[in-house]
Amino acid sequence: MPLDAVTLHALTNELKTRLEGGRIDKVQMPEKDALLLSVRGQGENLRLYMSANVGSARINLTDTAYENPAEPPMFCMLMRKHLAGAKILSVTQPDFERMVLIKLLTRDEMGEQSEKTLSAELMGRSANIILVGSDGNIIDCIRRMDFGGDAARRLLPGMIYRLPPKQAKTAFFAVSQEERAAAWKGSDSAAPEDKRLMDTFSGLSPMICRELAYRCGSGTDSMPEAMEALYDSVMAGDFIPYMLLKDGMPADYSFMRISQYGQTMTGEEYPDYSSLLDAYYSRRDKAESMRRRGRDLAHSVRTARDRTARK
Repeated sequence: MPLDAVTLHALTNELKTRLEGGRIDKVQMPEKDALLLSVRGQGENLRLYMSANVGSARINLTDTAYENPAEPPMFCMLMRKHLAGAKILSVTQPDFERMVLIKLLTRDEMGEQSEKTLSAELMGRSANIILVGSDGNIIDCIRRMDFGGDAARRLLPGMIYRLPPKQAKTAFFAVSQEERAAAWKGSDSAAPEDKRLMDTFSGLSPMICRELAYRCGSGTDSMPEAMEALYDSVMAGDFIPYMLLKDGMPADYSFMRISQYGQTMTGEEYPDYSSLLDAYYSRRDKAESMRRRGRDLAHSVRTARDRTARK
């Protein structure tokens, strides 16, 4: 599943505590769309994994061992030039968007101190990792994007960096209770409640919308109360790193316990979000690798069988 805004909010709070004040010792690029930063933090050595992969865009501390290519890519060399020795000043998530901004104190070519920003945009097919200079211009990005006539979001070196445009929906966690209630009242009452939530508010994932609808039940008008209970729990930091498992295999994850699937799925709780994401993606990638090997083996067997039959 994509990393939703609330899970990323909880994860950002964890990263702030452990990364702010640390220094980047090493920059590696184990995959074509991922960075691995070795950070000397507050009495501990940490490894920050940042991925702009379309199917698994994320940012988290990791203990997983990654193999590096024999020859580092050009983007990796550029990141080493700008990030090695940099001090992490802040880790923030702007307005519950699916992105994290890491503000860094570095030195420029003249040896003068300057602030740069490493932006991890974790939004599906638009996922990207972008380094922005002190002048607000893009130094480079892991995935260069030229969107034709949309000059405001061309992600190319030398261009001014602008945050992604906001959705034309009510920002669930950025408005008052009265505004949320008014937006809900003005939505399409004929639509299913989970679809009403998705069409009306930004900041909520499809699974959370389904969970709220499931908990409210059919034929009731308790959604406004459920919405406020969710808002209060998020603002209070009441999070549970939670993984959903189907037949023992990772299926999804969330910032709260999920009950909509009944007995078809089980749940596991984790001590923090970095260990949750590390476990989820490593187990998922291992399962996918096994399925791929199984398909290759089945293809080889069928080919040998057909060849033998023809003979």
